[in-house]
Amino acid sequence: MPTHRLRRFLNLLAGLRRCTVPDLIPIVREQRHPLLLRVAALRWLIHLAPLEVTQGRCYLARRRLVRQHYGV
Repeated sequence: MPTHRLRRFLNLLAGLRRCTVPDLIPIVREQRHPLLLRVAALRWLIHLAPLEVTQGRCYLARRRLVRQHYGV
């Protein structure tokens, strides 16, 4: 049985599914958004990043590369 926080996170992920990269960057950058929303947006940003940015690395390395590339 998923916890309330996990369920909320999964709902946020589903809600951000149709967002594009230009939509996600301000969400990740702005501190006024809840942390869980920013984390969900960052996951989509990592997923949508081109292979030239992620270089086929593991998730943590991709996350570092994406954050560096988009300046978030």
